[in-house]
Amino acid sequence: MAFHIVYLSHGGKKYHDQTRFSVLTLLHHLRAADRDDIRVAVYTDDPSAAPVDPLVRIIPLTAAELRAYRGRFDYVHRIKLMVMRRACDELDSAMMYVDCDTRWLRVPDEAFDALLSGGSCCMHVREGELGPGFFPEYQVAATRYREPLARMGATVAKELAMWNSGVIGTPAGAQAFYDASLAINDFLLPRMQPRNWTEQFALSLAACSRYRMLALGDALHHYWNYSYEAPLYLNEVFAGMAADWSVARQAEYCANFAWSESRLRELQAAPEHKRQRRRNKWRASINKRKIDLRVWLARLSGRLDHPQH
Repeated sequence: MAFHIVYLSHGGKKYHDQTRFSVLTLLHHLRAADRDDIRVAVYTDDPSAAPVDPLVRIIPLTAAELRAYRGRFDYVHRIKLMVMRRACDELDSAMMYVDCDTRWLRVPDEAFDALLSGGSCCMHVREGELGPGFFPEYQVAATRYREPLARMGATVAKELAMWNSGVIGTPAGAQAFYDASLAINDFLLPRMQPRNWTEQFALSLAACSRYRMLALGDALHHYWNYSYEAPLYLNEVFAGMAADWSVARQAEYCANFAWSESRLRELQAAPEHKRQRRRNKWRASINKRKIDLRVWLARLSGRLDHPQH
């Protein structure tokens, strides 16, 4: 049975570029390890942006699907949960979701083997235990809603851990896990703040209640802290590639590229980029307020007690 690495690539060129780079680094390591049993599935609203390779399957997403996947509160991170639930049915295998802002450093055979064996969930890293200094609002919400969360498949233990959802690896037949994650996300989103990490918390609750937890660790570099600078940097990376290069040559180039944190920090420090980051943060704040408004209207109309399924 094949194992699938799943990507979600939507929302604009910078996300498609990051996906392309990550997939190319993965392809190089898979070829070097002679792992043709591992396939790549890219769910995307721009199929032309993904590398064309026998190991890569491209699954188009329509604008209507992406709107529907965001749910009634227009929560963008919900799309990941919906795509993974869909992938369970379409790919019918053990699989690992990977955020696009990543680059592969090696093939994590031990993690893949654990997922193929069943009973384990692999996420990127264990970020920490919830408490007064780490997501206290989420700890309070989990305790307050212990009973409804239990009905959705989440056991609220004394110690609650937050796992980074830049990676989500599950065995085959994980439909019930993703159903539970979606239900928990949709229940908690209008009932707690901050909402940014609701999807990650829902996944952590559902996974820790159902599976043995495994950290992927250093097989993957997740450069989430350079969300604005990385697309600019990747423009420089891709500039060193010729248009007539084969995918195999592109993959080798990207996997062996001398990644420079100092160059990223230079881009981060540039005044014009600081200004743009402030503008991006302002736009993100507007989107958060829109979610707040939708939640307020749901409460006002009495529809909050009926979570979306």
